[in-house]
Amino acid sequence: MLLTKPRRGSITIVVLSLFIVFSGCGSNGSSSTDSNAGKLVQYDFARDYSAQEVAQVTDGAFSQAGEDISDLVDSSTAAKAYIVEYYTTDVNGQLIIASGLVALPATATGEYPIAVYMHGTMFNDQGVPSCTFNDPDHEALPTIALFAGHGYVAVMPDYIGQGKGAKVARPYLHAATAATSTADMLKAAKELSLALNVKLNSRLFICGLSQGGHATTALQRYIESTPATQPFNLTASAPFAGPYSIPIAWDYWLQNNPHGVSPLVVHLILAYNRIYHFSDTLSDIFLPPYDTTVESIDDGTRSGDQMYKLLPTELTSLLQASFIAKVNNKTHPFYNAMTANSTYNFAPKTPTRLYHAINDELLPYSSSVFTQDHMISLGAKQVELVILSSEWNHVSSFMPSMLSAKRWFDTF
Repeated sequence: MLLTKPRRGSITIVVLSLFIVFSGCGSNGSSSTDSNAGKLVQYDFARDYSAQEVAQVTDGAFSQAGEDISDLVDSSTAAKAYIVEYYTTDVNGQLIIASGLVALPATATGEYPIAVYMHGTMFNDQGVPSCTFNDPDHEALPTIALFAGHGYVAVMPDYIGQGKGAKVARPYLHAATAATSTADMLKAAKELSLALNVKLNSRLFICGLSQGGHATTALQRYIESTPATQPFNLTASAPFAGPYSIPIAWDYWLQNNPHGVSPLVVHLILAYNRIYHFSDTLSDIFLPPYDTTVESIDDGTRSGDQMYKLLPTELTSLLQASFIAKVNNKTHPFYNAMTANSTYNFAPKTPTRLYHAINDELLPYSSSVFTQDHMISLGAKQVELVILSSEWNHVSSFMPSMLSAKRWFDTF
C-alpha cells in the first residue's frame, strides 16, 4: 500500500491491487477479497472538540439520566474525530467500501481501549455517525464526548450502504454483515491508530441501541467464534433494547402497532426480499397503493417520521392478509429470514449486560428477558439483565444505558 501526503486534512490510502481485487472476486468471496477486507481506504479529519465542548456535551446529554455526573464533566478532555472509509464484504461476499467515524483523545499519550457504539435504525442514509458528528440530536456527538473525551478510542460504524460508503442496498438486521463489517472497521481503526501514532491496548468494549443492540450481539457472537483473527480482545458487551429475536419483535408489532412501526416493517421486508429473493411480487406482500410506493418511500432520503406520515399506522392496512398469515404460520421465507438473523441463540463467553427500559414501547423488555434466559440455558455464566425504570422509552433509554455501560466498562 502507498500512503499519500496529507492534503487539507485528508489522507488517502491506495490499495495497489484494487483492480485485481474487484475483477477477481466471486460471489462467494475469494482470497483477495478476504485479505483486503478491513483495510483502510481513506481517512479524513472531521473536527476537534475542546475539553469545554466535551464537558458541555457530556453534561447536556447525560445529566438527564438522573445521576451525579460531575466526575465525568470535570474529567472531560479534548477529543478529535476522523471519518474513515474501509473495505468490507457485502451479503454476496463482494468487496465494497463502508464508512464510519473514529474519535480519540486529542492528546493521545497513553494506551487506549476501543469502545464500539452501534447506532439505532437510521432510515436516512445521511443520519449516521460520519455525517452527524456535530449534531447533538444524534448519537455520534454524545458518544464522542462520553468515550473519546474520557479515555477511549470510539469506533462508530455507519453500516453497509449508509454514510460515505458504497451506495448499495442496506442489509437491515442482517446479522452476518453487521458483524463482519464492524469487525472490518476495527481492523481499519487499528491501521488508523498506527498512522496517527496512537497506541491501543488489547481491550475491546461494544454497545449499541436498537438495531445497534442487534448488531452488538451479532458482533459479539462473531468475535467469540473467531478470536484468533481479531485485532482486539472482547472484554465486555452491552447491547441496548435490540431485536435479538426478530420473530418476537414481529409478533409484538403486529399485535400492538406501536408508533413508528410501519417504516421498520417496510425497511425489514424490503431488505430481506433483496437478500433472500422471495418469489413474491411486492403486490403479494403490500396492499395497494403501497405495493407501488414503498420502495420510493424507503429510498434512504427520508427520516422515520417522514416515512411514517406516508404509510398507514396499522400494519393490517399495509400488508396483505395472506402474507401475514403465511408469516404467522411460519410458511413464508420472510419468517425463515427473521429466524436466521436473530442473535439470541448463543452462549456469550464475555461479560454481557442487556439493557432494556421496562416501558419500551417499540420492543418489549420481555424480549430481553427471553434472550437472557435462553443464553443462560445454553451455558452462559455472565449475562445480566439491567431493566431501566418506567420513565424511559425506546429512544430515550440511550442516555441511561450508555452512561451505565461506560461506567461498567471502566471497571475492567
